[in-house]
Amino acid sequence: MLFIATHTHQPESCPVEHPLPVHQMAREDHAKECGVKVLGAYIASPQHILYFVLEAPDPGSVARYFRPLMKIGTAQITPVQTLQEATGISQ
Repeated sequence: MLFIATHTHQPESCPVEHPLPVHQMAREDHAKECGVKVLGAYIASPQHILYFVLEAPDPGSVARYFRPLMKIGTAQITPVQTLQEATGISQ
């Protein structure tokens, strides 16, 4: 399954001073342990939002992947599919 996930935190809890949670999420072994493949990870620094494109077997795997950041903000996990899958139109 594909997921778009965002993490949002307040400026006061920004991990820039204490980056351990972000470093943990960036580790390939952490993603693998959670059953998640990171297809893309992006940050909008001024807005304190991280964006992820993930492949995982279920939402629980994505939630486990986000645990390091949950103490400093919130995550929104949304299952998505390609436009072709949703419409049945082939390329």
